[in-house]
Amino acid sequence: MGLGVNGMIRLIIFDLGKVILDFSHLRIAEGLSRYSKDKRYQDPGNMMEDMFLNGSGIIARYDNGDMTSEEFFSYIKKTFDLNISFLQFRRIWTEIFTENKGIGDLIERLKKDFTLFLLSNTNELHFTYIKERFPVVHKFDRWVLSYETGLSKPDPEIYRLALSQASVKPEEAIFIDDIAGHVRGAKSVGIHAVEFKSVEQITNYIEETADE
Repeated sequence: MGLGVNGMIRLIIFDLGKVILDFSHLRIAEGLSRYSKDKRYQDPGNMMEDMFLNGSGIIARYDNGDMTSEEFFSYIKKTFDLNISFLQFRRIWTEIFTENKGIGDLIERLKKDFTLFLLSNTNELHFTYIKERFPVVHKFDRWVLSYETGLSKPDPEIYRLALSQASVKPEEAIFIDDIAGHVRGAKSVGIHAVEFKSVEQITNYIEETADE
């Protein structure tokens, strides 16, 4: 893929979860439900619903860097009545990721012609684990992370921050995310953006967009 040299595109921004790495929140709910003293939360479905779906916005606050990992753990432990240590919690909270097939090869090829950024709504425990376990994230030129910046997708400011860090104009960037609302957020500031379906689909999108 010898791209980008003549085209307008200079920066490609990737989302992390479900694009670079697949993950399962249900695995967290299943793991934690075994430690709950509350009968309601011994059912992983109830745990999943109240932690990730209805939620009190606690995970968004943690992802935004509004609380420490220890404060987050204390809240979860108390809310779901868990008889669990921080180390046990950390293991269950983090061991949920697998690398999407073919994405590493694509990143490797794109590196030759483009600046590559990772832009993710993520938290300290998850990203610390990912840095240690998944070499693919070290192939990016920069990470723009919600818990470090205090900004989250689809806030236009997080996309503008990425553009300014790369010193590129919106029309010189492509953004890839699995969530339609996050794609709309990037488009709202003028970035070319696409909803991730497969590695093959985004490969074609990048080729077409970079060659325009």
